[in-house]
Amino acid sequence: MPIESDPIARRCRRYAAVAVLVFLQACSSTQPRIAHHAAVAPIAPLGSAPPTRAALVEIAKNEWRFFGEQQIDMRQPVLSAPRLGLLEDEGEAVQRIALYWRAVGKDLSGADCGQAWSAAFISYLMVAANVPAEQFEPSDVHFTYLGYLQQRAQRPQPAFALRPAASEPIAPGDLLCAPRGDNTASTLADIRPGLPGHCDLVVDVHPQEGWAAVIGGNVFNSVSESLIPVDARAIAIPIAVRPWFAVAKNLLP
Repeated sequence: MPIESDPIARRCRRYAAVAVLVFLQACSSTQPRIAHHAAVAPIAPLGSAPPTRAALVEIAKNEWRFFGEQQIDMRQPVLSAPRLGLLEDEGEAVQRIALYWRAVGKDLSGADCGQAWSAAFISYLMVAANVPAEQFEPSDVHFTYLGYLQQRAQRPQPAFALRPAASEPIAPGDLLCAPRGDNTASTLADIRPGLPGHCDLVVDVHPQEGWAAVIGGNVFNSVSESLIPVDARAIAIPIAVRPWFAVAKNLLP
């Protein structure tokens, strides 16, 4: 979606966006800005404690709260937005997203609407939770860090293990991933650095009720909580906008 500076136009964009949730993409200006080449100060972990699943989930929830708790319900064929939050190019969101970009060494912000920041968001969560780069190598491309996790799993004591989404129950702290665009990856063997995709962090799972909640960045122009269908075993059910194919199982305590 193009960016409008006029408040009325922006409000209209919010209402119109509800009808086109199937795109689930960030705003895209016709002339995206290119990342600066100046050195970018790295971000620091939010604490010195060893990384845990619970800490990673809580950091994700805090970011979601900061953006106004936007919620996307993907449990029905027609998606809906029970709550709309702060858009990426509005107010404090602009510099908050700059933090995410710093996690991958780029000088961008929420004003750079042509730049997809969902992988930068996941990378920020990992850095903020004190997950060492040796365990999770930050990247602004989901399939690039998935490729690293795949290789890292071949060495002792990995923090994440890639498993097929079709057979792996999800739990809070896991990453749930899907291909996007012209990427047709359907198995772990299809992972290649640079391919387009999307991953969310699982934060709540209710298999007996048939749903789970995942938090991701750059979802409908914000940090959003998506409600997704799962079966009684807590296995994510693929849907058109999210053909889940991989779970990065969190092995942290």
